[in-house]
Amino acid sequence: MACSAVRVPILRNPSVRNYAAAAKAAQVSSPSSDHQVLANKITCAALDNNSPIAQVSIVFKAGSRNETYETQGITHLIRLAAGLTTSRSSTFGIIRNIQQLGGNLFAAADRESIAYTLQVTRNNLEKAFMFLEDTATRQVFKPWEISDMEPRIRYDRGLASNQTRLIEYLHKAAYRTGLGYSLIIPKRQIGKFSTEALQHHVNTWFTGSRCAVVGTGVPLNVLNSFASSLQLPSGNPTSSPSKYWGGEIRKERDSPLASVAIAVESAGFDKDKEALAFAVLQLAAGIGPQVKWGNSVTPLQKAVGSAADGNPFAVAAFNASYTDSGLFGVMIEAPSSIAGAVTKAAYKWMASPNLTDADINRGKVQLKTMILDSADTQMGQLENLIEQTIYKGHPVSLAALAAEVDNISAADVKKVAGKLSGKPSMAAFGNLSTVPHVDQLS
Repeated sequence: MACSAVRVPILRNPSVRNYAAAAKAAQVSSPSSDHQVLANKITCAALDNNSPIAQVSIVFKAGSRNETYETQGITHLIRLAAGLTTSRSSTFGIIRNIQQLGGNLFAAADRESIAYTLQVTRNNLEKAFMFLEDTATRQVFKPWEISDMEPRIRYDRGLASNQTRLIEYLHKAAYRTGLGYSLIIPKRQIGKFSTEALQHHVNTWFTGSRCAVVGTGVPLNVLNSFASSLQLPSGNPTSSPSKYWGGEIRKERDSPLASVAIAVESAGFDKDKEALAFAVLQLAAGIGPQVKWGNSVTPLQKAVGSAADGNPFAVAAFNASYTDSGLFGVMIEAPSSIAGAVTKAAYKWMASPNLTDADINRGKVQLKTMILDSADTQMGQLENLIEQTIYKGHPVSLAALAAEVDNISAADVKKVAGKLSGKPSMAAFGNLSTVPHVDQLS
């Protein structure tokens, strides 16, 4: 199962709406998605929801996990280079024409993919396709433009939040290479990539067999026509499996707080049912207060609260699933004086999680809410369509995904919870005076 609400739920705040009907509503059929694999091996998926705004993404399975030691950070640079001069359009031409059409064009990347997304009114879609194609498939990476990007790269690095950096350190400790390579370019790599290196990476990984063209508010035949015209290399490189190692990364900082993340290997999307059970487990354990200024009474919060001795702290379960692996754990932020006690209490709960059937049922309901709520926004619909197409090869309705959640039993969740005593990975930064090392947790 693949769904953006399940894949990285710590980045989303679910909201619940309650609807009351005074009379029986008329039966309305919801728009259904469709897909097709073209002769050039590009997968097309469309959800024509009659929206006046069309969204189209060209997505490549070419995230940071496909980097090497020498090319660490190249995905970050390629993402930021979206909109630079191409073989057919200048930077000014792309910006000016998209603005004149009232559209928006941007790129986003994660550990397994990079997506170029166009948002524009349906009547201007055909005119805007040219600039989406240029941005995603006709890069030339002129040396002076890449050199001029250095201040922007440094600024983008500085925007990373403490939570983001903690997650990056955790992946590095857990996987070392592959999934361990960061979404943020290392400082030592800035200014190191030549035009040839960038072009070689794009030619290697931006191929037809690793590409999907996905859209909402647009018919499938329109996407098929556009995708058929894309000129992409015909190679079919494969991503190397990322081995889970476990380990520790610590970064000392002058701060009154300590931030800590502990995780064990969970399940990837190649094990759908396990991955879904871990997603339920995360919400059953608790991801923090769901009401503004409120408190949490979840099992993880209660287990750690006694160690805080009345001091303020934050703790939340963490879960991320990828193609062939995943991480499950806890994230903690606390004053340095109690960070050690809170960390040990959180790991103690992980090693022997105490969950009731009521907790698991709450987690299932909350997960279904997150999945179905993602359909409330255009961007949520597009993200889910991208995830399903990239990981499953075809779109799946959100109702079907919610039904898969219903099929997860309490026994399934408790079974994966039993794996939390596996080899841990740990990342910590801030004032670590009381924070134990990974080999001191048990």
